[in-house]
Amino acid sequence: MSFPTPQNEVQRLAALRDFQVLDTPPQKLYDDITELAANICDTPMGLISLIDADRQWFKSRHGVTLTETPRSEAICAHTIMDSKRVFVVSNAPQDPRFSDFPLVSSGVIRFYAGAPITTSDGHVLGAVCVLDGRQRELLPQQMRQLQNLADLAMNLIENDGPSQRKLSPIPKSAQKDVWTIKSVLDEGRDMCSFIDSQHRFQYVNPAYETHWGRPRASLIDTHVVQLVGRRVYEDVIKAGIDQALAGQEARLSLAQDYPGVGLRRMEVRLIPARGEDGEVRGVVEQSRDITELTQQADELREHVAGMDRRRAARDRFLQAVSHDLKEPVNAINNATPMLIEQLDGKLEPLEERCLGYIALAGKRLARLLEDMWLLGELEAHGLDKRRHSVRAMVLQSMELLKDPIAQRQAQLNLNVGGELVVDANAFELGLRCAIEYLLRCTAARPANMELSLDFDNATARLSITDRSILMPQSSLVTEQGTHLDAKAVSARGLPLSLAIARHIASLHGGWLQEDKTPEGWPRQTFLLPQGDLP
Repeated sequence: MSFPTPQNEVQRLAALRDFQVLDTPPQKLYDDITELAANICDTPMGLISLIDADRQWFKSRHGVTLTETPRSEAICAHTIMDSKRVFVVSNAPQDPRFSDFPLVSSGVIRFYAGAPITTSDGHVLGAVCVLDGRQRELLPQQMRQLQNLADLAMNLIENDGPSQRKLSPIPKSAQKDVWTIKSVLDEGRDMCSFIDSQHRFQYVNPAYETHWGRPRASLIDTHVVQLVGRRVYEDVIKAGIDQALAGQEARLSLAQDYPGVGLRRMEVRLIPARGEDGEVRGVVEQSRDITELTQQADELREHVAGMDRRRAARDRFLQAVSHDLKEPVNAINNATPMLIEQLDGKLEPLEERCLGYIALAGKRLARLLEDMWLLGELEAHGLDKRRHSVRAMVLQSMELLKDPIAQRQAQLNLNVGGELVVDANAFELGLRCAIEYLLRCTAARPANMELSLDFDNATARLSITDRSILMPQSSLVTEQGTHLDAKAVSARGLPLSLAIARHIASLHGGWLQEDKTPEGWPRQTFLLPQGDLP
């Protein structure tokens, strides 16, 4: 497989190498970014991906076990082609660029969105990306937040880069002479020191003066506990120094109130420094100020929590509305048939027709309230997926659609033998909404609807085709890919039934495909992954 290459590929790879971030250990701040990205976009997977010459390496991963893939199988390899926009693939199996990728053809990835991680020089190192096994779209605010996280990742890499370059030669230099380390550490803006086996400072760099407000010379031979305080030393730092003296690098984070700069959040690395004989002679310490980065991460995390709270409040409101409207709607539905019966033969044709409209509208409104309540239950408690007869679910849906079926004088041809792994109540709702949408889209009578079921590998395809009328040239394609008659759109807007059908398909990990047959008949198809339930 081939992959696209940016025009500045040579310079891009040089920048990536210069940051020395490839093949480094996991770090919590990067992991926070991937978790936030997945939460914001409501996806099960998130990655910080860096594109090397022939591979895609993951600096951080959420919901993914792989550590890298070939570049020829990386959707992120396309993201780095444009530093100005978030790259989105809604349905990867239908995209010829990606349909042969193993993670796509196996069903692991169907949706992808990646925000470029771009240096100040315009070199795209990789992407913060989110992935899902179902087709979906992102809202504009989600795409903006994903790009914000990519910019935050770039800030982390830039802050890490100089320290990585300065610290990587330290263990080798320490084998020759501790003083060789000093000339390297003096150049850094991070706090760096050399601590001996007795936990005393033998060297500190100029950043120590800035933070602690004391001359460097006064800190030499000072015990660590005397500088940081007993609580921080005993609770945090002592164990890390001992671990490094035992030969294993330690990473930790702490909050420290410095006389020179105030309260700061620090990320600390403690690296064993070995002598020529291989024995550990001391510890190289690097403390990086991550206060601003942590604040940004906290703000993003709070934003995600706020979104969750608003979503829960919305669901509670919809259920409350559904409950409170039931009483007046039931009154309408109880009183209208009584009026029709009592006034039979006494009404003018227009009056009789209007009462009929009220009766039909009352029934539909009652059904919509039940649907709203069911959707709220699904959001709160999730799906109960089992194997169910497709024919039985179709017949149940048709029973609840008696009125629109009668209005259209519809004939439904069922070629739906077999079973689906679904939540029966939820899927009956989605199926009913899809049929109702097609019934209401055109006014042709009699309607001729065909339902068919087939399986493609592990995906079920349940199609509903309206063979009553060919789709007109004036049909519109909405941004969701939905075809509607132009007059119907201007009169009603996007129908609620269609939105519900799409949502139900999405809850089942699939999607609703709206298109037309080769002959031009309007068609809606539920594409649903099928599990291995008994």
